[in-house]
Amino acid sequence: MTENTPKGRPFDTDLTKRVLAAVRSQLEDYGFVNLSIEKIASEVGCGKTAIYRRWPTKPELVAAAILDTSEIGDLPDTGDVVDDLVEHAWQNLENFRRSEDETGNNGLLLAMFNMDVIPIISESFMQARHAMGREIIARGVKRGQVSSDLDHDLIIDTLAGLTLFRTTLKPDTRVRTDDEIKATYRSLVRSLIGDPR
Repeated sequence: MTENTPKGRPFDTDLTKRVLAAVRSQLEDYGFVNLSIEKIASEVGCGKTAIYRRWPTKPELVAAAILDTSEIGDLPDTGDVVDDLVEHAWQNLENFRRSEDETGNNGLLLAMFNMDVIPIISESFMQARHAMGREIIARGVKRGQVSSDLDHDLIIDTLAGLTLFRTTLKPDTRVRTDDEIKATYRSLVRSLIGDPR
């Protein structure tokens, strides 16, 4: 399979996937600072120019490797704002799980918070995820399930923050069942929106 460059030259999709996998592996082993384009090119059997044509800078390459394991996801629409926000939070958790399954996640996580990588991930991924959360809450407001006076951004950020904290800094939560994790999300959402159920 191939993908097109902005100038119409085809890219080898298999090579792209191998490069991004090699980047994730190197991030785990060496970190962002010591990530070597030369080593990646050698490992996957291509020239450095094949990498730089796809990603002109190291932060762009690293952001692409991180986002390659993530999905924007579908906009949940169950008719209930609590269920929709739980599903939205669950999508974040699934993205962490996919990246962790592939590499172990520590190197990716540290690289994600590099000051040159953050804006790329924010623009190409986090803004879209945040907009989805705002749409869920806007629908909840129209249905009378959420007050328009609440800080909707805070609700979305709190859910994302719980996922980040529980998947990275509090490893004992990883042994919990999916049902228990969803119950935690549900309890938090209900607290945040003032739902007494």
